[in-house]
Amino acid sequence: MKIKGKFLLAVLFVSLLPGPLTGQDADAVSQEACDGGDMLSCHALGLRYEAGVVVIQDLARAVRLFQQACDGAMMLGCTHVGLMYQNGRGVSRDLASAAFLYDRACDGGEMLGCANLGVSYERGDGVTQDGDRAVSLYEQACGGDEMLGCTNLGSMYRMGTGVTQDFSVAFSLYWRACENGMMMSCVNLAVRYARGDGVAQDVATAVRLYLRACGVGITLACNRIVVTYAPDAGVAPTNEFARVGWVADTETRDPLSEAIVDIRDIGVRVITDASGRVEFGELPAGRYRLKVERVGYQAMEGDLDVPGDREFLLLLDRTTIGDLTAPGRVIGRVLEGGRNYGVAGVEITVLTPTPVNTLSGPQGRFNLTGVEPGLVEVRFERLGYATRTATVIVQPDNTIEIAASMSTQPIELDPIVVVVRSRALERNGFYQRALVG
Repeated sequence: MKIKGKFLLAVLFVSLLPGPLTGQDADAVSQEACDGGDMLSCHALGLRYEAGVVVIQDLARAVRLFQQACDGAMMLGCTHVGLMYQNGRGVSRDLASAAFLYDRACDGGEMLGCANLGVSYERGDGVTQDGDRAVSLYEQACGGDEMLGCTNLGSMYRMGTGVTQDFSVAFSLYWRACENGMMMSCVNLAVRYARGDGVAQDVATAVRLYLRACGVGITLACNRIVVTYAPDAGVAPTNEFARVGWVADTETRDPLSEAIVDIRDIGVRVITDASGRVEFGELPAGRYRLKVERVGYQAMEGDLDVPGDREFLLLLDRTTIGDLTAPGRVIGRVLEGGRNYGVAGVEITVLTPTPVNTLSGPQGRFNLTGVEPGLVEVRFERLGYATRTATVIVQPDNTIEIAASMSTQPIELDPIVVVVRSRALERNGFYQRALVG
């Protein structure tokens, strides 16, 4: 997934952190051992500073400690420095440096470095894209019992990327990785069995695999269980695919709720939940351009490949705006659907706790000031037109422009009743008495 400015995280990596030392200053003891040439201590201390376990989180120091371990021939340190460069954590993001460090680790026999280098070549991150080289690195990593290599190699065989498509080899690799604790391989298998994609459909096996992954906290697997196991629902093969990921802060990795993730080419817009999670439902296969926005953060764009076997992470950088409470402005124009014709007299309301509204002018243009920053809903109403709403991000002390299209809508009126009166009855006062009872 190529990203402009920011990135989608494709490498799945979990670190096992050493426990705290009893009755001792873990930081001081580990640093002393590290300075004395114990590269394992350098690496362990780097993990602590990266995650903020026992010590106050310090990403820059974590980078230095990983680099120290790497320079001391502790190859897992090289892989970790590469991950920090790839993710822009504690150091400026540099995909070429990340690939160089993965290469160094791989040459030193560190199989996770080989797997991550394979991802770099598969996607062209910091190196020239090369599917054959990616396959070779995944094979090397998988042969060295690094299950990320087996998982990614399985995906290459399933998609026919860099190799001849072979579902039997793909499933064999997925099963190997799944049985050895790589839960995303279990999810990959479950999806295939649920849909009958490359294998005979087997919903019971799919559910068992989802349950296994859900049991260790893979949210995607938990969410898919109910869908897959719905009585009488039936799960037929499909040419559409779901993608799931998260939006988070680049520095802190805190999840970001109320972020808008937009695929404009097909008119799909999703808002992240409280956990920062975003899920796209059934998307046709292809590559889609994403745009992600959230108040207080710089917008980012990137490409999302569908289908995809890995959950993705969208990281946003904070803006440099000083006052995050400064009001913003919403401007734009209301057009009649299918025509470049402005609609006047449309009531436009920003549905914030303190609503702001105005009417569109003769050319359909409008200007709303003093809008509270954040995720807001803008409503467009006019007699004779269908009401429209738009959800947008208003940034502090910034202007957002909206082009709203409204379509005409027939107005339902009470029926007109026509009564033909008798002149004789009218002269006798019949109708008048009927009115007064």
